[in-house]
Amino acid sequence: MRIRMVSVVGGDMSLLPHALNHYTGLGVTDFHLVRQLDPAEDGSALAASEAVMAAAGLSFAQVVRSPWAEDLNPRLIRAQMESHPDDWWLLADLDEFHVYDRPLQDVVDHCESGGFDYVKGAVLDRVTLDGSLPELDPVTSLWDQFPLAGPLTLRLLQARPTQVTLARGSVRVDFGQHRAWTGTPAPWDEIYTQVDHFKWTASVRPRLERRIQAYASGEWPVMNTCIIDESRRVLDHLLEHGERIDVGNPEFAFERCGKGGYRAWPQFARMMQELYEPDDARRRERWLLRHGLK
Repeated sequence: MRIRMVSVVGGDMSLLPHALNHYTGLGVTDFHLVRQLDPAEDGSALAASEAVMAAAGLSFAQVVRSPWAEDLNPRLIRAQMESHPDDWWLLADLDEFHVYDRPLQDVVDHCESGGFDYVKGAVLDRVTLDGSLPELDPVTSLWDQFPLAGPLTLRLLQARPTQVTLARGSVRVDFGQHRAWTGTPAPWDEIYTQVDHFKWTASVRPRLERRIQAYASGEWPVMNTCIIDESRRVLDHLLEHGERIDVGNPEFAFERCGKGGYRAWPQFARMMQELYEPDDARRRERWLLRHGLK
């Protein structure tokens, strides 16, 4: 059984070599990375990213030159997963690093033996000790550069941090990989993936400013305007705190830990289940009815 990874790679390439190294180390055998380019980008951007892939002995599964749209990622990911519907797929954005409590093959074996089709998890944000937003050091471990972990996505952005982290190719996954519409999940108290989120780098402000401008102007189609509000909350916070994350805010519950290892993870996992699963179950029923699967 092949273990594949699918992701859509946009403009910020700084995390690409780190991600390739991390997921190769986990046991991914096949990388299905789709390169998305804005029509205005010149050939140098593509060439630079292709060079990173080539250094790892890889190439992009697809190159798409298209304006960004909120439904672009899901369509590209779905197409890749459908190419091998019986295999297992890791689903992760380039800044999302899965940390499992056992070898990845053991996770797959657990799902196979238990009749489970996917694994759930949630994002914990990784930040520097002082909350600053640095350029990435290409050599030093990301976990050493960003030693604090906490639920910043949930508390500051007020955004949903849940993820489908591993799934059979046949599972239908929602936008952002936040929930699955089909299949049987592994029980959260048996396995729940900590997703270390390395978003908080020097590129945060320009990326969020660009996102707000493009969504607000209509340049990028948007179905959920909450994305704009989330971005504004971050920019307001950075302005208020001298372009840093306020790591001393108890609401953010930051703690120092290595790769994974967040002490309050069992309690956080339970909270995610209690917070989202009742509504997800209702939405899943409606989705199945709408698509004639119920």
